[in-house]
Amino acid sequence: MDLSAILMCRNGNKKTREKPITNSTLFDFANRLRFRLTTLMLLGLVCLQVFPEQNTLNAEEFQISLQSGTVITVDVKTPTLKWTRVSDSGESSEETIEIARLNRMILSESPVGKKVETIRQLITNLAGDSYQKRELAEERLSEPETAGQFMEMLQSNLDHPNFEVRYRIQRILKKLEDQDATEQDNQFDRLFFKDGQIAEGDLGNLSLELSYRGQPLNLKREQIAMISQPTNKPRFADSGKKIDVEIFHKPLNIFYRVDQTRIDFEKSPDGVELRRPADVSQTFVPVGLKLGTEQKGYIGISGYGFKFGPEKRASGNSICVYETVGTYSKRFKGIMEMRFCMPNQPSVAAGVMEFGMQMARVNHSRDFIVEAYNADNQLLASVESSDEPCVFSGIKSTQPIAKIRILSNPYLFRIDRAIDEDYAVDSICFSPPVPIDSLAPKNQPSVTLNNGDLLKINKIKLSGPDAISISPVGEQNYKIGFDEIRSINFNHSFQKDPQSFTRLRPKQVLDTWTAMISDGSILFIEPGTPMTSTLFPKVQLDLETFTGMWLTRNPSRFPMKSDFEKGKNVIVFPTCRIIPELISFADYGFAWDERAEKIVQDLQIEGDEKDQDDPTPNVDRITYETASAESSPTVWLKPPRTIESRQGRIILADGQQLILNGELKFQLTEIQEDKITLSVGKEIATIPLEQIQIIEFPERP
Repeated sequence: MDLSAILMCRNGNKKTREKPITNSTLFDFANRLRFRLTTLMLLGLVCLQVFPEQNTLNAEEFQISLQSGTVITVDVKTPTLKWTRVSDSGESSEETIEIARLNRMILSESPVGKKVETIRQLITNLAGDSYQKRELAEERLSEPETAGQFMEMLQSNLDHPNFEVRYRIQRILKKLEDQDATEQDNQFDRLFFKDGQIAEGDLGNLSLELSYRGQPLNLKREQIAMISQPTNKPRFADSGKKIDVEIFHKPLNIFYRVDQTRIDFEKSPDGVELRRPADVSQTFVPVGLKLGTEQKGYIGISGYGFKFGPEKRASGNSICVYETVGTYSKRFKGIMEMRFCMPNQPSVAAGVMEFGMQMARVNHSRDFIVEAYNADNQLLASVESSDEPCVFSGIKSTQPIAKIRILSNPYLFRIDRAIDEDYAVDSICFSPPVPIDSLAPKNQPSVTLNNGDLLKINKIKLSGPDAISISPVGEQNYKIGFDEIRSINFNHSFQKDPQSFTRLRPKQVLDTWTAMISDGSILFIEPGTPMTSTLFPKVQLDLETFTGMWLTRNPSRFPMKSDFEKGKNVIVFPTCRIIPELISFADYGFAWDERAEKIVQDLQIEGDEKDQDDPTPNVDRITYETASAESSPTVWLKPPRTIESRQGRIILADGQQLILNGELKFQLTEIQEDKITLSVGKEIATIPLEQIQIIEFPERP
């Protein structure tokens, strides 16, 4: 079946939403307006009072993000929820809350009412007849996760008539203070109202009755993380624009502005004091930052002090990699990763246009690099460290930065170099996160719909040539047409560890060359004269259509913003950029004028001795057959641009990217249960689904 007409455009119609209105009567409001709530990945469940007589006509529309990461748009049949306000002292009062008043709800790991009752019982047990029961009660109450946020309940019993209870509670409070109970996650459910009020309390254990895609659905508290009114923000749209990247070694006035988020790691976004060695991997999700590491371990608070100048020393916290090995932990060594998400929505990928940070202490120049990646896991820029004791690294990009990596510099050519592997990070700042379509390999198959739903699933089954069949929630199966789908991520990847593209000698990467075409297509090529695609051997590729090319085993390295103002071509090595007027291509490789301008990252700092060893390559030609990961550059024949988001694309598991109906006129002509068929002119290629990472469908105007 010919799908070119269907797959060249997809349904862009959106459900009309009426403007919000002020509170009148609840049922008038429900009849005139449909809301959306988005549930984010936290531990919890929503407790809504269900009125069976309500039908779907009076339902409220929400988006719910589940613990699994799935985000679904649903109709909630009940207009109110039962709410119990609970104070730190354990006092409570019940009321009914109108959903229409709320922006979002964040749920704790378990209902707070159960926690309060547990603590009350444990306090009672402190005066029990059994010594063993009293000891066990004290032990439980001394755990921050049990009583950390209910210390007022304990303090209210300091005048208990039983002397032993008073004595034990004094010991419990001392233990909680020593363990820094404030580091524990919030144990209350939270309501965020449209008028700016925030309430802490308990949503209880009731389940949530919904309608999803016209079918009834019931969700339990343990399945749901957070619910919020949708932002209805469109995908970040900057397609077809030149990708400009700048790097900085000084903050200047571009960073630490009032409109940027600044994190100094002294407190959590909720104002809770942070102390080492607290794991802060998810602590800053409320502001859009997730921290992690490639190796086994976590990102935690360290006490490493930063010195920003001769007279200015920053005390307090920084962060470092805690690499857990066996029964002990190593600190300050390894790879640190930072990913961005929409604030309070960890499953919604985001990017930033500006990122800056301080890193210390680097004893040798170029010991560390900071890498910035876009949503497709392409390397936008890498910033080498300088000779200063505390190094600022900043990156500004016209394409959203989806991920930051910090690692020992793998591009140092001196084999006798003394490398300082220890580092800590502080004072991160970044611009407001914007939503992106992150097409990097995920941990499980997923489907993204046009309405913003993200469906994470175990298996994708194609239901003929125009729909899929999936079970994103529970056992119920749903059939979804391609006209509703933005993208399908099959989670097929030859390169199961995508980060290895950035390592010096990655494994399982083809020794071919890769070309980026002007429309954004990325193809493995047979270099020479002429050059051809390995996927379509009969299609000759004209150099005029090339944007750039690089050795497949390497990441693509982007030029800087001003490079093309100095010349027509840019050759990007890991440690320098060369601006030749002309690059000559032949069967054996390519060459350039050895007198071409070489731009080396300036590492000379006033008062410090400049690094005398130039690690930049002293070559003026590259031979295809002998090129190595250490010595081969990325060649840019024109400025790279973002792809046109409306076009659609196929991303193969090996990393190739085919832009539909772009400059090379790739067409997706057929989808079958186990394969797809692509065409370029008269040449046809059949690709098994197991070799496909993502299908992103074109948009309908």
